[in-house]
Amino acid sequence: MKKILLLIIFVLTLSACADPRVAAPPRPTIQSVAANTTLTGDVGEGARVYREKQCVACHGANALGGIGKPLANTTLPFDAFLSKIRNAMPPKPAMNATDLPDAQAYSIYLWLHAIGTEAKATPAPKPVLPSGQILGIQVWVEKGCDQCHGAFAQGGPRAPKLAGENYPFERQRAVMRQFAEQNPAHSEKNIPDDLLQRLLDWLKRGADPAGGC
Repeated sequence: MKKILLLIIFVLTLSACADPRVAAPPRPTIQSVAANTTLTGDVGEGARVYREKQCVACHGANALGGIGKPLANTTLPFDAFLSKIRNAMPPKPAMNATDLPDAQAYSIYLWLHAIGTEAKATPAPKPVLPSGQILGIQVWVEKGCDQCHGAFAQGGPRAPKLAGENYPFERQRAVMRQFAEQNPAHSEKNIPDDLLQRLLDWLKRGADPAGGC
């Protein structure tokens, strides 16, 4: 019995002297969007969506640039390209998956590579705005309107379409201010009356991304 007791003490002593450190688990790897999905794009669909989503207004008919940078034959991998779309900074609106699903973005990406940089087109000229005017799309994005009404005021699940609508100023102001506590973006502090009037005029004209307000 004494020998068994000494053996147990010896084993416990060895265990106490062992290296207590445990190897850390491997860090998770962040994979690209393309690696995690089975996106299948179509070049023709990409050309159509590029026009439909008004990319042409800023980047030109053949993606050679205008208000925005040239996109033809982009060197960005698709996950970086998609990140630019989702996290764009004003005046370019950030387009979420409702505004532009991943599959449609991939089709645009394929089309941009299909046309390359040899397209024969003149880049869209940068708009020359009258004195005192600013890009309407810049106000739209900076004030957070795109978060509910869509990147180009085309409407979404949370709010109606506003592009092309001719709402009287007094009516629209009353509607906005009524719910300003629930939605600070509608407050006078965020959009003063004079700026709201200009923004409504821009929306009435169709919310042209190249137009001033």
